[in-house]
Amino acid sequence: MEQTQYTVNEKTTKWKAFLAENKIECFSVEEKQDENETAVFRSQMQIKGQILPMAILLDKSVYALLQVQLATGVVTDKVFTKIAPYLNELNNKYRISKFLVSPNGDLLLNVCMTFETNTFNPALLNAVTMETAMFLETEYAPIMARVWK
Repeated sequence: MEQTQYTVNEKTTKWKAFLAENKIECFSVEEKQDENETAVFRSQMQIKGQILPMAILLDKSVYALLQVQLATGVVTDKVFTKIAPYLNELNNKYRISKFLVSPNGDLLLNVCMTFETNTFNPALLNAVTMETAMFLETEYAPIMARVWK
């Protein structure tokens, strides 16, 4: 039986090197070994005393995705009706960040960036991650106040 050879995408290799060079040790990595050469770097953000799971997904596409889980399973249909206009307002105000609700009722923040393999800039990805944390320091409490209201 022939075994499939999987390769690691170049963005993942560059991101790992950046993390090592900068002694950033807060990520675990899962390489999916799929046709897109997907790697998921998991960590967390501490925002307003809350620990929020986050992940950075890198693959051989032109996209890099940062996803932060703001709350798990709390957005029911009733809650969604209340918060959707506010989330849409934030989505329009902050163009790079998009708030969404998963089918399981998880409240998520996605930041999607485009990088061609040869132009992938790990320092920029890191800067956007830090900016996202600062953004959530100001926006997390007002968002969650609407969720719990």
